[in-house]
Amino acid sequence: SDLYVAIRTTLADAVARSDGVAASELKREKKTSLRVHGRSGQPCPVCGDTVAEVSFADSALQYCPTCQTAGKPLADRRMSRLLK
Repeated sequence: SDLYVAIRTTLADAVARSDGVAASELKREKKTSLRVHGRSGQPCPVCGDTVAEVSFADSALQYCPTCQTAGKPLADRRMSRLLK
């Protein structure tokens, strides 16, 4: 399936990029290959749409509304809880 191929490709690329990288540098190396992680408010490098952010408890995730959710914004659980 496409998902299987994507997962295998992603993992193989990550292993290849980390080869020879010191353990203390692995987290920084991982982030350099992520297209939208930590880039909230900036243009998506693929389509140019603005990278959005959703918060959950003590963490957050960034995503491209065009590339990853077909234009549908994800609900920010922090705000929806306060509006009840």
